[in-house]
Amino acid sequence: MRVELRYATLPFPVGALAVHYWFVVLGEGACTRWEVWQTKNAGPHCIGHVHRDLKGPDEGVGGGPARVAARWEGPSAKKIAAVLKSIENYPYCQQYRYWPGPNSNTFAAWVLRQAGVEQPLHWKAFGKNYGRKG
Repeated sequence: MRVELRYATLPFPVGALAVHYWFVVLGEGACTRWEVWQTKNAGPHCIGHVHRDLKGPDEGVGGGPARVAARWEGPSAKKIAAVLKSIENYPYCQQYRYWPGPNSNTFAAWVLRQAGVEQPLHWKAFGKNYGRKG
């Protein structure tokens, strides 16, 4: 199993200032994409704003190509995948705000914290600190 953290810029002019993060889980013959989207219940596999496979794993979000920020295998990948499988625990499933959050970057940062995996997010990942205590 492998988990990748990917991101892409948003459409211009916002894309000059902001990026959108998501996770891709690869393994056992499957490839799934997990992210928060601004539209609630936009696809068949979602809880509120949290979506699975709303877009293709390599598909950007309108402002440029997808980039891989990090890759994990082994224990770290398993921890991240376990958090994604219990996504109903994400406290902001039914909420979304571009600024200050919660948004896609809030989700990515939350998943990483829950999994106990250290990974800095881009400075353009506005919302990454939303709801974070301390």
